[in-house]
Amino acid sequence: IAAGADILTGSSQMVVGAIGVAEENGVLWFGTQVNQTELAPEIVVASQVYHWEVILREIIADIQAGTPGGGESYAITLANGGQVIEFNEGYEIPEDIQEQLRGIVEGVATGEITIDLPE
Repeated sequence: IAAGADILTGSSQMVVGAIGVAEENGVLWFGTQVNQTELAPEIVVASQVYHWEVILREIIADIQAGTPGGGESYAITLANGGQVIEFNEGYEIPEDIQEQLRGIVEGVATGEITIDLPE
């Protein structure tokens, strides 16, 4: 914030302190892991929420099929519903912007929009 940030995000145990500072300074917040709206409803715009049950079902199915997944990697993604974007209904986002944001999320989920990460 001291360096001029007007949007922050965070995860894990550090959220409560960081979101409190963001709230005190009127800085917008984007949550991750869980919906963090209840911590600061006036500044949380949206949260990326993990739905671990998606991969837990895969793991249980593998075990039941007799192929336990030791050493396997399981992914939670927008495409498989393991990650979802939950918008704070109390934070006013113009409808046209909401529509664009939903389109971007859907595009990433379907692979229509790709994200190139540096190697």
